[in-house]
Amino acid sequence: MSGKKITIILCAVMAMMIAGLLIWDVPRNKVEMLLEKSAIEKVANNYLKAEKEGDLKQVYTLLAPSSAYKKTHSYDQFLKDIINNSPVKIDTYRIVNVYRLRDNDMRKDYPDVDKFVQVEVDVTFKHSGENSVFNYSFTFLKEKGNWYKG
Repeated sequence: MSGKKITIILCAVMAMMIAGLLIWDVPRNKVEMLLEKSAIEKVANNYLKAEKEGDLKQVYTLLAPSSAYKKTHSYDQFLKDIINNSPVKIDTYRIVNVYRLRDNDMRKDYPDVDKFVQVEVDVTFKHSGENSVFNYSFTFLKEKGNWYKG
């Protein structure tokens, strides 16, 4: 085969691969996960650390602006809710997995959300002891280029 034919074949294969990544969500989302994972983990860690340390301003800041709660509750109302419903205190947490990154296919319900992702976390609480590990899956949202707790 001549060099020209090989070049044409390679260009055709590359074009098909690029088109596949653009059209097929699974490989595109895997590539996006590689690019987004550290930012997601950083926000999840900041949120959980704020919860653990009782930094309520940071907790409220990291809630998604489009969330039903944040749309209907000011920071002062949030503080009153915390005082009236004393939350369980986190003792330790460990991010186990970040998975299921996906586009927002519910634009009608969540017009400001670009992406959703799940963050799996193992948590122990101060009242339950270190051997009582609870596993949670939290939804985080990407809005206008930033990740937030859903």
